Amino acid sequence: MKALAILLALAGAARAEPSDRALVGIGLGLAIPDYLLGVTIHESSHALAAELVGATVDTLHVFPPGTDPSVNKFRFGWTYVHGLRSRGDQIFFYIAPKLTDALLLGGFAALVYTGAWPANRYGDVALTVFATGLWVDFSKDVVLFARTNDVVKVFDLWCLTGWRQVPARLTYLALVVGFGIIVEHAYQRTFEHDPVPMVAPLVTAVF
Repeated sequence: MKALAILLALAGAARAEPSDRALVGIGLGLAIPDYLLGVTIHESSHALAAELVGATVDTLHVFPPGTDPSVNKFRFGWTYVHGLRSRGDQIFFYIAPKLTDALLLGGFAALVYTGAWPANRYGDVALTVFATGLWVDFSKDVVLFARTNDVVKVFDLWCLTGWRQVPARLTYLALVVGFGIIVEHAYQRTFEHDPVPMVAPLVTAVF
């Protein structure tokens, strides 16, 4: 007796993953929440560093951006503390956001260069936008020289003024480039995924 069996293999009824154009739109849409998260991470890193060395946090402002009443200047966020007793405490306080950025970007690199990278494009673009924000926060100080800048304050505390800053800034620039390569590779992995088909193919078996 001849038996006819029809097998419908629906391997995942999930919707198709977004196209490259949709990914760009998603990334732009994530920019604002990523900015808020970035400011929170930056200012909270200052506050946590102060707490770790025994100082007291007086003000931690992360939203909305506006005029810092203490200096009457526009800022995206600000943190004020007191009780930084030593030069080491002050250096740790000012450099804390860069350390946080570096640690998070290091963890991100472990995802980008291993099989732990997400298997779907939504996860890819979310992680890549987040890492881009970290990289921007880390790298922007390379070209800033105002005395109120955190990195400039660290250089001053290290007695690195004038031409003495050149080796330190070149080292900083090398780190910026290195982290930038990691983020650039993340964009490559994000956009190299092939979209998943809407419905798995119909498989028919005849016995």
